[in-house]
Amino acid sequence: MHLTSFSLLALGAATASAFRDTSPFFLASTSEILSTSSQLQSAPTLLETLSSKLSGCPSDYYVIASQPGVHSTDFSTRKSAPRLGAKMTGKDKAIQSKMAVNEVVGTLEAKQVQSLIEKECGAQTTVIDGATGSYPSDLGADPRILFIDFPVAPLGKDRATQLLDNDGLLSDIVERIPSSKKYTILYVTTPREFDESDSGIYQSETSPYQDPVHMDLKRDYAAHSQTNTPNKSLFQEYQYLTPGLFMGLMATFLFLVILYVALSALSSLQVPYAAFEKDMSASVKKQQ
Repeated sequence: MHLTSFSLLALGAATASAFRDTSPFFLASTSEILSTSSQLQSAPTLLETLSSKLSGCPSDYYVIASQPGVHSTDFSTRKSAPRLGAKMTGKDKAIQSKMAVNEVVGTLEAKQVQSLIEKECGAQTTVIDGATGSYPSDLGADPRILFIDFPVAPLGKDRATQLLDNDGLLSDIVERIPSSKKYTILYVTTPREFDESDSGIYQSETSPYQDPVHMDLKRDYAAHSQTNTPNKSLFQEYQYLTPGLFMGLMATFLFLVILYVALSALSSLQVPYAAFEKDMSASVKKQQ
C-alpha cells in the first residue's frame, strides 16, 4: 500500500472507532527490507512477520519506541508525530523501507520485539527513559538496540502535546546515529483504554440499531428546550418585520400608486356625445 500522507496511516474516526482495542504499528528503515503495509493484522502474525524480516539483521541500530495507550485516531493528523510522519511519507530520502499496520489486534509488546532482535542479531540494548527525555551521548557500538520507553499517553488536552514531545525525542535520538550506519525504527504501541463514559463513542442502553434514532431525538429535544423560553415576549422572541417583507410592502405600495394614477388618467378622459353622431352635411352637399 502506497501511503501519500501520514493521515492515511490511520483510518477515519468512523472506521477506526470500530476497533477500540487495537493500536497502530510503524516501521521505517534506511535498509532494504521487503515489507508491505496492511490495514489489519493480529499481534502474533505481525511478530512472525518481523521475525522473518529482521532475521537477516539488515541494520546496525534498531530504535524501538514503546508507546502505550494510543489508538490509530491519535495519528490521523501529521501534527501528532510530524517527524515520524516525514519518514513514513517519503519526505526523508534516507528511508528505503516503510511499513504501517493501522489496526494491530491484540497486544504486541515492545519487549517481544527487543528479545527477537537480541536473539537474531546478538545486539546489546540501551534503555532510554522517555519520561525524563535524557539519554547517553554515546549510543554504543553496533549492533545496538535503542529501547525508548515512553509513558502512557495521558487523556485530555495534554495528550497531543505528549505525543508531539515523544516524537521530538525519537527524532533527536535517531539524529545521533552516525550517518554511515543504517538504522530501523520500530514504533510499537499498545491499545488505549476507553472509559464507559467516553464521549467519542455512543453507548446504547437498549439495541445498538436504535442509536441514530436516540441521538436525533436528543438533538430535537435540546432544540425545543432552547426556544421555549416563557420569560420573553413575542416581540423579543420573534422578528415580525424582516428586511425582505419590508421591501415587498414598499414595492406593493409603489405598484398601487402607479395603478391608481393610471386609472385616474383613464377616468378623466371626456368624449362629447356629438362625436358619435354622423355628419349629414357632407352627404347633402355631395347629392347637390
